[in-house]
Amino acid sequence: MRARLDENRAMRSLPLLILVGLPLVATGCAVLSDVAPVGPDAFMATSHSNDVNARVDEQQAKVTQSAADFCAHRGGRVEVIRLQADAPPPGRPPSAELDFRCKAG
Repeated sequence: MRARLDENRAMRSLPLLILVGLPLVATGCAVLSDVAPVGPDAFMATSHSNDVNARVDEQQAKVTQSAADFCAHRGGRVEVIRLQADAPPPGRPPSAELDFRCKAG
């Protein structure tokens, strides 16, 4: 009887496992990108790859596009404060960081 209850519980949790687990597996080589405020009218966009074979210029393009989209949504354009996208040591995935402001227009 107890084995049957455990089996029923496992079958009920299977859809939840698929719903949560499948996106995690599908993003194995995903890039994390985000924009956050870092001061008055200043923001930082970051991009971190999980793929050690990814290129630094791809990460730089991603933070630049994230910043452009962020500012366009606010009706402005990007003014770069600082861009850091150095080549990582061997075996490490690349990343990029862009500090920026949104200027009118």
